[in-house]
Amino acid sequence: MKISKHISYKEGVYSNTATRRGIENTPNEEQLTNMKLLAEKVFEPLRTWVDGPIKINSFFRCPELNK
Repeated sequence: MKISKHISYKEGVYSNTATRRGIENTPNEEQLTNMKLLAEKVFEPLRTWVDGPIKINSFFRCPELNK
């Protein structure tokens, strides 16, 4: 699944901490909608501005990961 043209769902939710702690880092529908909006309005324009790929490192973190 794609979050936007150049950003995958896996890229958006991947977390070493979640993997290590066995935490399911899965967004709900509202959070997924917000992720798509962020990708469309911030990450895709940034990619265009730098004229190349950008590295996304887990831009979603479930509440349990933020404790």
